[in-house]
Formats: sequence, structure tokens, C-alpha cells
Amino acid sequence: MENSNEEKILNEYISVYDKKIQDTCLYLRRFISKKHPKANQLIYNGYNTVSIAFALSEKLQDAFCHLALYKKHVNLGFNRGAEIENPELKLEGNGKLIRHYKVSDLKNVPEEELAVLLKKAVEISRLNNPGLKMDTRGGKLFIKSTSGKKRRP
Repeated sequence: MENSNEEKILNEYISVYDKKIQDTCLYLRRFISKKHPKANQLIYNGYNTVSIAFALSEKLQDAFCHLALYKKHVNLGFNRGAEIENPELKLEGNGKLIRHYKVSDLKNVPEEELAVLLKKAVEISRLNNPGLKMDTRGGKLFIKSTSGKKRRP
């Protein structure tokens, strides 16, 4: 995947952020990919943020988590985080479904707790779509179309 056209596009998208944010994004991306190597990555160059959704298919609705880059931090979001019982970490957000863990510094990333949350997020994703089977050829990058003026770095 390292030399793919999609990888180059992703690197272009994140290049507008400070190096610290780029490094945080890439670190978290590798961390999630190691835990779930068959998950596809859906890349969005959005209005407010660049985001990477990790999904059990090629559809956003099947995503179990995502990364969202902001000027001073990266959110590791759980797409159905409100349904995670007894989360190992305090998750932020008050919407109907999504919760996130904010990472602004790589010095103290709680990897063990995040790994447990990722496992729970995948389980919830599978429960909500019982027919969903992770494609054994997964682990692909997909650049998703976005349009409009960007309101971010």
C-alpha cells in the first residue's frame, strides 16, 4: 500500500497540517491498521477536516472508527461510541452515536485502552450488520469524493 496512488493522495491531503498533526495521524493510522489489518480505509478531504474511516467494507456505514485531523489535535472517533458500554477511557461527544478520544500529543497514548475500545467498536459494527463479513482482501485505501471550499488548514 505504501507506494499506491491513494497513499500519495492521502499524504497530499495531510501535508497542509503541522508536522506534529501529520505524525499523530500516521501513528494512529498504523496503530489501528496493526490491530485490524483487513479493515479498509476510506479517505475524505472534507470541508472541516481530513478524515480516515476504518470500515469492514467499502461503505462508510460499516465504519467502526475514524481519524479526524484538526489544527491542534487528531480525534480517534468511534462511529457507534455511544453504544460502547463501560469504555476504558473517557470519550468525548454528546451526539446520538459518535464519541471520540482526542490525541494532541504522542507521549502518552493509552494504547492498551484504545485497543480494547477498537475491539468493542468492531464487535458493535458486526452486531449492527450481521451479514457483514470482513473481506479477506481488505486493507485497501479508497479516496472518497469531496467538494467545496475547505475551512481548515
